[in-house]
Amino acid sequence: MTAPTFQGIDPTTGEEFGDQFSEMSASDVSGLVSKAVAAKSAFANTTPKVRAAALRAIGAAIEESREKLIEVTMRETALPNARLSGELSRTVFQLEQFAKLVESGAHYQAIIDRPDPNWVPAPRPDIRRANQALGVVGIFAASNFPFAFSVIGGDSASALAAGCPVVVKAHPSHPNTCRIMHKAVVAGLAKVGISADVFALVEGVNPEITHWIASHPDITAIGFTGSGKVGKILMDISSKREVPIPVFAEMGSLNPVFFTPKALAGKAGDLAKAAIDSATLGSGQFCTKPGILILPTGSEGDAFVTEIESYLAMIAVAPLLNKGISERFSSAVTELSKNSTLKIFAGKATDNGFGVRPTVFVVDWADAFKNSELLEEHFGPTTVIIRADFAKFLDVAGKLEGQLTASLHVTEGEGQSQDVSNLIDALSQLAGRVIMNGFPTAVAVTAAMQHGGQFPASSTHTTSVGLDAIYRFLRPVAYQNFIDALLPPALQESNPLEINRVTNG
Repeated sequence: MTAPTFQGIDPTTGEEFGDQFSEMSASDVSGLVSKAVAAKSAFANTTPKVRAAALRAIGAAIEESREKLIEVTMRETALPNARLSGELSRTVFQLEQFAKLVESGAHYQAIIDRPDPNWVPAPRPDIRRANQALGVVGIFAASNFPFAFSVIGGDSASALAAGCPVVVKAHPSHPNTCRIMHKAVVAGLAKVGISADVFALVEGVNPEITHWIASHPDITAIGFTGSGKVGKILMDISSKREVPIPVFAEMGSLNPVFFTPKALAGKAGDLAKAAIDSATLGSGQFCTKPGILILPTGSEGDAFVTEIESYLAMIAVAPLLNKGISERFSSAVTELSKNSTLKIFAGKATDNGFGVRPTVFVVDWADAFKNSELLEEHFGPTTVIIRADFAKFLDVAGKLEGQLTASLHVTEGEGQSQDVSNLIDALSQLAGRVIMNGFPTAVAVTAAMQHGGQFPASSTHTTSVGLDAIYRFLRPVAYQNFIDALLPPALQESNPLEINRVTNG
């Protein structure tokens, strides 16, 4: 029987185009996992220099495909050239950052405690500990970042840097992009003599593929960036396995932004425009989109809302990434618009393909938490404005679930305010990243970045952006009283890898 096929879809028209892609079967997926398992030991044992060279070679291969990638991805996503060009550069940059980390050997976190007969409370044996690769990792590509969170985005890059083979599920919203990117990754690996089996691409639209990957007994961890619905499905599959595995799921967020009355004084108009620009960036399809704006009652907040209404009326956005996202967004906006307690502002409609109309809802604090749908993430160009007395801001924060980010706009003179200090403390309990006088949309690829928050924003407290993302796919192993020659190179007495280690504290 011939396997079913599917094609890429142009979001601006809703029409199929490009190559025909065959739907993979359960046996296809199992075969790819088996090949990855066969290659995992050799890959895990590559030296830091070889693995760093592989990451750099992948980056170079991606650069060689830049022009073709951007051309194809623009058609598959309706994202503009400038956005995709920057995102592709970010993707190559994060590969280089992981290469530098691996090259340094810091990811081993090697610790050596030599024998000490006088150690209290008892003599200490020779104990040496270092991180090692977790095993074969299943990665699920995201729709909204076709480069930075897709086939060789942050999840896959950090897994490869850790020494883990990757089985990545291509996103059906950009299948042509995924295939070109996979080809570049395999070409990069080949340049340093690493088997293509280390990086497998699973193609298909069948939702069962998610179960086949996550439940396969040889998959040892999951990396996922996407909706809370799918993230929770992956967590459920993991918990029901004979041997549960970690699921590192970044599942989206409302990313509340609080504005004090003093912050708005004289700047309400500028801040309102900046807030709408952030909420509609990428047609509102960012997991860091500001989905709630908490404004004080009074004239400062009134001026902000007035500016929102007039500014939004001039704005149209590009079509959404796929039909499902567009339909869910439109359905949610339609249902919320039936609520008589909400004030509704709308922008210009985009009628072609998967186009939608940007929409803002305004609600009083007293009514905000009566409608659960209002305070759920809606992927697309919308945000909710909550009006509350400044004295109630802490109460609003206390009602919110875990977030990827939380932002606060204040003035310099409010630095010593107890109300502001208490609010910052509350926001730090909710979110993985707390932002002052800014908006959450941009995420920097840096060592200090934390992209992950309290549940339901994330399934764990780990980060999916930045160098620490690698530690999701490593586990520490201690070796006690070992013959030196049988120790991993990172722990041998001669330090053949020439890495920094902690010895006797």
